[in-house]
This record gives sequence, C-alpha cells and structure tokens, in this order.
Amino acid sequence: MTPGLLIVGGGLAAQRCCETLRALGHDGPVTIAGPERPYDRPPLSKEALSEPPWLRPPAWYAEHGIALVTGAAERLDAGRRRVLLAGGESLPYDDLLIATGSEPVRLPALRGYANVQALRTFADAGRLRAALAEGARVTVVGGGLIGLELASFARRLGASVTVVEAAPRLLPRLGHEVGAHLTALHREDGASVHLGSGVAGVRGDDAVSELVLADGTRIATDHVVEAVGVRPATAWFAGAELDEHVFTAGDVTGSGHWDAAARQGAGVARMLLGLPPAPPAPASFWSDQLGLRLQCVGDPAGARAELSVDAEGRGFEAVYRREGRVSAVLLAGRSAADLRAARRRLTTFDQLERSAA
Repeated sequence: MTPGLLIVGGGLAAQRCCETLRALGHDGPVTIAGPERPYDRPPLSKEALSEPPWLRPPAWYAEHGIALVTGAAERLDAGRRRVLLAGGESLPYDDLLIATGSEPVRLPALRGYANVQALRTFADAGRLRAALAEGARVTVVGGGLIGLELASFARRLGASVTVVEAAPRLLPRLGHEVGAHLTALHREDGASVHLGSGVAGVRGDDAVSELVLADGTRIATDHVVEAVGVRPATAWFAGAELDEHVFTAGDVTGSGHWDAAARQGAGVARMLLGLPPAPPAPASFWSDQLGLRLQCVGDPAGARAELSVDAEGRGFEAVYRREGRVSAVLLAGRSAADLRAARRRLTTFDQLERSAA
C-alpha cells in the first residue's frame, strides 16, 4: 500500500479526522485499520440494534478515497513506521493516528463465568439483548453513566434490574443532590439500587447464580453486566517510542466522552494540515436514561450544585458554581435552546478564567 496517513481504530475520532481532512481539501492517501469500519458506540447501551450504528455507509469511504483494512492492531514499530495487525499484515505509514479507544475494566471476582459480560462492541450488545428476556434478573455492577443507561434500557425490555455501586452514591462527580435525585428516579422506574457496597463474592459454578456484596447482601441473578469503567486500549503499542509522526485521539487518550473524541479527531486533521486549532469549547457529555436526555457542559467536579426539579415530569437542571461563577450546567429533559444558553454561560466563565490567569 502507499504510505500516507494510517488511522488505527474504528471509532468516532477516526471518522472525524477523515471527514475534516477531506472537507479541508486534503487528497492524500488515508487508511483506516480496525476490526470493523467506524461505528458509534453510545447507542449500544441505549437501544436494540439490528446492525452496528455505522458512522458512514461503505460507499462514503470509496467516494472519499479512504481505504479500509480489517484487522486489529497487534504491535507498533515506530522506528520502521509500520503497524502489525493480528492477521500478520504489516501496514506502513508516513503519519499515524492512534484511535483505538478503550477497553472495559473487568473485576477479578467475576472472571470466567458464562453469564457475565461487559459492553463495548456490537457483539457484546447482541449478547446482552439475548439475555434481556421479560422477567430476567439482570444485575448491573457499576452505577456510572453506562451502567445507568443499561439499567434503564433493561427495564424498558421488562427485565428485573439491580444496580450495584460500591461508592456511597451514584455519579459522585455530579454532586450529592444530582446523584440522590437520579437514584430516586431509577428506583421509581423499578430498579433496585444498592449503594456503598461492592461485590465481595460469587455463588455459582459455570454461571453466577448469586452475588454477595461486602455488606452481606445477596442478589440472585440470571445475567451480570460489568460497567465499572474503562481504560485506554494502549497495550498494543506499549513500549514504543512515539515520535512527531504519531498522534492520538479519542478514548485512548483518557478523554472518555463522545464530544471530546470528535474534537480531538478533527484537531489532529488540522495539525496534519498545519492549521491552527479550532476555538476551544467547554467540556461536555450526554446520556440517555429514563426517557430523559442528560446534557452537561463544563466541569462539575468539585463545584457546588444548585438543583431545580420540574414540578411536573422528571426533568431538572443543575447549575454548578465555583467561587461564585458558573462552571457547569447539567440539563435533563430540556430543549436545544436551553442547551445553547448553557453553552453561552460557560463561554463567559471560560473567558473570565483565561483573563484572570
């Protein structure tokens, strides 16, 4: 193959890099290497899918001169500017974008059981759908955004759901008030939520029949989903010396959110073209659960939250303040206009922060 830009990984960061390059007039060789062509991962925890949520149809890549190579990266030889794939193929590059995303953290106590899984790929989603029969007892270990999305999705399909969170509250980064409110909403939705006690033991032979928590609580279960977090998928290039021809974007950097992956992928394209970075935007993330879309702009960590809950319905708004100024806004069940207004408030805060620095 002709060297040029090689992108390893088939996710949002890879796709946005390609789109930005072509939109800005770059016509050089671009190759994406990954197990599948790029697809969007957030829908996997939110809805039943008959096929992967592809980011673009196959014809798009042909029309834009993007070569697709199927194979997982096994090793990086930065000195020779080559990536070795698991099937033995060796791909050369002039520039390399590493966008291999992240991998689920797995708990040693749950390793090896037939009815325990994580959720990262479309295949994982298919396995979970098969387990979510009406009345099935599903235990979600981990009360973060993905775990709560899974709990909500499983309840929509009629499963009996238990959420186990070792921390004393859900989503501690969002503050006590928001965590407590979401806990109440999930319990109203029919999920059982256990806080402050993690998995200490397992009963069962080939499959888990019961989880034993650290506080002695026993939870009978038919299927267990681990949602305790992810780590960057860096093992395949561990030890390699990354030079000025190697870039990273997306979850492999530890960024962890959809918007960050999109911005980083586009940012690498601009760097490759010698263009200045795009204007900075506030950090943001979103989540769909309980029939609500949660949208957060800014950084809520360590800030004081002021929670306002709708008198009717389940929508709410949390405004986070640090030293008297708005540092983040979390919206649930709000309009696009509300989100735009929140972004404007954060832009003002960022400008004040930069002028004070």
